[in-house]
Amino acid sequence: MVKIVATYGPSVYDPKALKQLCEESDVIRLNISHQDPPSAIATFNILAKYGKPIMIDTSGPEVRLHMKGRLELGKGDTLLVGRHSEQGVVFDQDLQNHLTIGNSIYLNDGMKELKLISSTAKGMLFKVMDDVTLKDRMAANLKGRSLKFPILKPSDIETLMSTTPAFVALSYTRSKVDIQKARKHTSAKIIAKVENWEGVKNIEEIVDEADGVMIARGDLGIEIPAEEVPIIQKEIVALANSYAKPSIVATQVLYSMVSNPAPTRAEVSDIANAVLDGTDAILLSNETAVGRYPLEAVRVVKKVGGRIASHVKTKIVRDFRPPYIDSISDTLSRTIYSIASNKEISKIIVITRSGYSAHLISRFKLPKPIIAITTEHDVALELNLSYNVTPVRWDKRPEHHIIQRAALLCLEKGLLDERDTVVFAAAVRTKRPEIMNLIEVHNMGDMISFLDLK
Repeated sequence: MVKIVATYGPSVYDPKALKQLCEESDVIRLNISHQDPPSAIATFNILAKYGKPIMIDTSGPEVRLHMKGRLELGKGDTLLVGRHSEQGVVFDQDLQNHLTIGNSIYLNDGMKELKLISSTAKGMLFKVMDDVTLKDRMAANLKGRSLKFPILKPSDIETLMSTTPAFVALSYTRSKVDIQKARKHTSAKIIAKVENWEGVKNIEEIVDEADGVMIARGDLGIEIPAEEVPIIQKEIVALANSYAKPSIVATQVLYSMVSNPAPTRAEVSDIANAVLDGTDAILLSNETAVGRYPLEAVRVVKKVGGRIASHVKTKIVRDFRPPYIDSISDTLSRTIYSIASNKEISKIIVITRSGYSAHLISRFKLPKPIIAITTEHDVALELNLSYNVTPVRWDKRPEHHIIQRAALLCLEKGLLDERDTVVFAAAVRTKRPEIMNLIEVHNMGDMISFLDLK
């Protein structure tokens, strides 16, 4: 089943609504672009009480307007963006050395244009090309130009150093170097957000270095021609699957449900196609953060994902194996895929220390549930993002009868019944956490009949 990343915001400030959102989603996203570090840290601590994995979405090298209140501008008006906050409207990055006369910036998801007509010691004077309402922290895009600002702002670093998220969504990732720099400030899994041309150009090294990838279609559709986005989405999802790393499709998935209780047919098709492409997760942003129907939006994704699951076909190419995947585990995971494709197999149980084996199996996007058993709290949180994986914790990995004890644990939790025929995968008698070396197939009724834990 496709996973759901839901964004926290005013629509779920009420504890009861937030509790429901956490129960029905897999990961909770906290966008810190709209908060200063003390507020972001306080919000993180509130969310942490609900026990769900949290994804902090960084500000990154984005450019935002800062101002007090709102400002209505009409087509043909001019706007002075100053160099100091007391001038009224300013950028949070130094753009003056990056723009020349005639260059444009774009606001409101690329829909509104401001064209630079002069640049002086006082600041930059723009001509307003479209009616627009300016407000504080409004994002600005430059369409196709790469700015060499640091991948993390000081506010991002302060927040990351004071929190323990399961994931960090690294905004505007441009290369593997950005990911390496971010790792110095967090131990969380890094999800590279691809939302500019430089990120697309360097996508293979980004996927290789990151722990997962997000196709952030909003800014991506501003930076490159919109008609290219569906092609890029399919290519990135396929690449992530080949590397056994989770992918997330984001932005305007159910945009109409910000104000309407039901989706459009096009939105349903968008979700279905993302699942058919092999994405691990769908991210809802405004739909759950500021929308009128946050829970209904989550349920739509669940409903569509559930209906489409049996139609998803693996895109894994047989002759491709990234260097970090060992050949034995690769072969065994392909064998599990082949065995589990048999209609008599109902579930897969993988016993994992690092999550590696579960990722290798999940990449095939089988419709059969994958139960991943681990002793590691962080690994269990991380696996909430992987397609069709249900993480289960046990306090201590047993030294003997590991397959039987794993089955009993799942039976006790109601995840199996005696009619199930299950493929088991594990790593035994090895100190390497990133290897899988055992496959067994058992009917649960037969296993219980012959159970002997002596």
